[in-house]
Amino acid sequence: MMIALALVAGCSGGSSGDGGNGGTEAPEANTIINGELPADGPAENGGILTVNDSSDSPTFDPHKSATAFTHAAISGIVYSKLLEFDVGRDIAFGSMGVHGDLAEKWDHSQDGLKWTFNLRKGVKFQNVAPVNGRLFSSADVVCTVNRIKTLPGVQKNLMDVVASMDTPDANTIVFNLNTAYGAFDETMASFYMEILPCEGTSGQFDLAQTAIGTGPFIIQKWDRKVQKTYIKNPDYFIAGKPHLDGVNVVIQADPAAAIAAFRTKQIDVTGSVSDTLLPTVLSTNPDAVVQSQLALTMNHIFMNEAIKPFDDIRVRKAVSMAWDRAGMGQTFYPQGFALAGAYPSTLFGSMSADEAAKAIPYDPAAAKKLLAEAGFPNGFDVELMTTDGYGPSITNQAQWVQQDLKDVGINVTLKVLDYATFFSTFAAKGYSIGYGLATGFLTPDEWLQADYKSDGPRNWFNVNDPKLDAMITEQRGIITKGDREKKLQEISKYIVSNVANPIFGMQYTGLLVSQPYVHNLYTHPQYARPYMADVWLDKTAPGRTK
Repeated sequence: MMIALALVAGCSGGSSGDGGNGGTEAPEANTIINGELPADGPAENGGILTVNDSSDSPTFDPHKSATAFTHAAISGIVYSKLLEFDVGRDIAFGSMGVHGDLAEKWDHSQDGLKWTFNLRKGVKFQNVAPVNGRLFSSADVVCTVNRIKTLPGVQKNLMDVVASMDTPDANTIVFNLNTAYGAFDETMASFYMEILPCEGTSGQFDLAQTAIGTGPFIIQKWDRKVQKTYIKNPDYFIAGKPHLDGVNVVIQADPAAAIAAFRTKQIDVTGSVSDTLLPTVLSTNPDAVVQSQLALTMNHIFMNEAIKPFDDIRVRKAVSMAWDRAGMGQTFYPQGFALAGAYPSTLFGSMSADEAAKAIPYDPAAAKKLLAEAGFPNGFDVELMTTDGYGPSITNQAQWVQQDLKDVGINVTLKVLDYATFFSTFAAKGYSIGYGLATGFLTPDEWLQADYKSDGPRNWFNVNDPKLDAMITEQRGIITKGDREKKLQEISKYIVSNVANPIFGMQYTGLLVSQPYVHNLYTHPQYARPYMADVWLDKTAPGRTK
């Protein structure tokens, strides 16, 4: 999925929803709502593809930044992973099926404690100093994982399960786990699990400024807050790919600017078109290919439990019941949305959208009662942090939340920050309450380990519940699918009832809009761009003549 799509701009509006049953069934994961998907092949080589992001990457270091924009800039496009998620014309959007990337085959022991990956032979790093095109080996996997574990990196929750690693030879890596874990292959396909060269992890080049991987494209230039320029990697390990000569990612926070550029074919693919603006795009580009895709990214209200009054579960529940989530969804995401509980309703073991609607009801009267019980019969004043870095939709939604909370006596002053400041403030826990988008993790384990464990790398809410920690650890070691599903459902109910932080709104559909000359564009709801190796432009594309 284009990162601009994942952080898609929506329409504006105030809190006027009726709190109905909208969003209690998940919409289709992917639907073509205009145009036709162009033929997959035979592929033609050449040309530059231009896409847009709404904000820039704060860094290229994947271990020091959890932001989606960092990983979309490097994961799958510059750095490869051991495994990759399946995409294609006949593969369901968001499929959790995996195939080999740097690994050509893999298996695990019967007890789920040992996973062995056999690596591709002859894979070379990009010919950029100081790595200089040397062969990739199992040592690079060890260097990557060791850096994650010792920093610790933002992937810490993913690699906590690894007790040790063995490298029988340059093309074999064995992970010895400290608990049985049947979904470890999904973990190694995560967009967070880029494999770095040892030269980078040892400090021979600055990972924040430079990325040197084994992927299909090389970063040629990074103009901060303007554009990233990628060129074809001539030594990419898959013969005949990539087809493109290069990729340009332009930074455009203003959806109107992105739409204007798309209309004039200065942009080939965008996620900046909202439902309300789509008709104007189609009026000038009637043959645009428009896909409505259900994201794993969700909007959320988050609270810092180390700061009063959000240390009180009654206050957090009051905030949850004050939020008219269904009304917001009906206004901002008319193409479809699905209310959520502890993590997206479409993931394994989650609450269904209907269960989430009942578990977190819109009930302002009950919210006022809880506030009174917590000692705030007249409400209280608070500053709510948000960002304009996702586009105007999120700031408009923050205004909606502001009105919903005012209706129960919580007087909110909005503090709108640029994306970099917002993200750093969030990570430093320098706020009391905030509103924004949550990283769209692909597995329930990622959501639980990152957000809810007391030592989770994305637990910027100060959630600290030993019982919950134990439950999350337990579910990881359950091999039987049915038993693990029951435990995950138990955990979801516990979080909604006993933690109530963060409060997730909904998964939502976003629009991926592409020109009809862009072929083989099959995306995935992950913050990575491995599909760029498959994309090609036909001869009608302006990028073929640039």
